[in-house]
Amino acid sequence: MQNIRPRSIIRPKISSMPRNKSEASKQLELYKLVTEQQRIQQEMVFMEQRMQQLKQRLTVLDNQIFSTKQTIEELHPVVPSNPKVRACPPMVTEFNNFQNFYLEY
Repeated sequence: MQNIRPRSIIRPKISSMPRNKSEASKQLELYKLVTEQQRIQQEMVFMEQRMQQLKQRLTVLDNQIFSTKQTIEELHPVVPSNPKVRACPPMVTEFNNFQNFYLEY
């Protein structure tokens, strides 16, 4: 999986010196623009693929959540509406078998 870093505003690259207005400078400018366009299109394709992966994962999670909830409902005893009747027996705990010891260091 690729590391995804937060994207900042995309700014055009600025040359330190203005170029002379010639055919070569315009060809270079065209090359830069086309290269940037291709990079942005490629990034958009990557983002669309990532969105598809995320949607698929959400679908899987939704199915797992639904089946887990069903399992919980099947395992959970039905609580009667009469408050005098308990659904589960009280827990029996024994704490008489403990021994205390101290460590000094």
